[in-house]
Amino acid sequence: MNIEVLFPTLIGTAQADTATISLINAEVLKQKDTMNKLLSYAWGDNVLSSFDAEKNIFVAASLQALKKFVEDNVLQFVQMTRKDKDWKIDHQYTQSWINVTKKFGYQERHNHERNVEGIPISGAYYFNTNQNDGELAIFPCDMQYKQFENHVIEPVIGKLVLFRSDVFHRVGPNLTDTDRVSFSFNYLLNK
Repeated sequence: MNIEVLFPTLIGTAQADTATISLINAEVLKQKDTMNKLLSYAWGDNVLSSFDAEKNIFVAASLQALKKFVEDNVLQFVQMTRKDKDWKIDHQYTQSWINVTKKFGYQERHNHERNVEGIPISGAYYFNTNQNDGELAIFPCDMQYKQFENHVIEPVIGKLVLFRSDVFHRVGPNLTDTDRVSFSFNYLLNK
């Protein structure tokens, strides 16, 4: 787990190893038909998503290897960035969905802020990308935008990106002829 600081925003990134990527790929491809039935244009920006039909794709499509990789890294991210280490995942709060970004698809600046007690963590896992199909930009928090530029993360297959849910971010347009496929999620950690 790498921690990058866009003061005061913390960004965690982890790269899955070859064996983990293979396990994730196998289970995603096995559930491809199930997930395709859940896709719709949820946000109207040429991005297909399962978000409207299914709020926890990790469980609904039995994506156990992906779920484990994400959850292990969410816990590690919080433990590495918090003084108090006793945080647990609130599985009743968890959300996860698949995004298929078509040509010219993008996502405007947004956040996943939740009015909850605990630590809400959001992020993305890149399942399929040609690395030129739209970068993730993380925006500095609060008034820090005057001193710091956006932090740009290039998509890479097997890369996981984590940040607090209140952090604003956007996804650049896919100007290529191939679809970018990613999994996004919201987790809440409580004592």
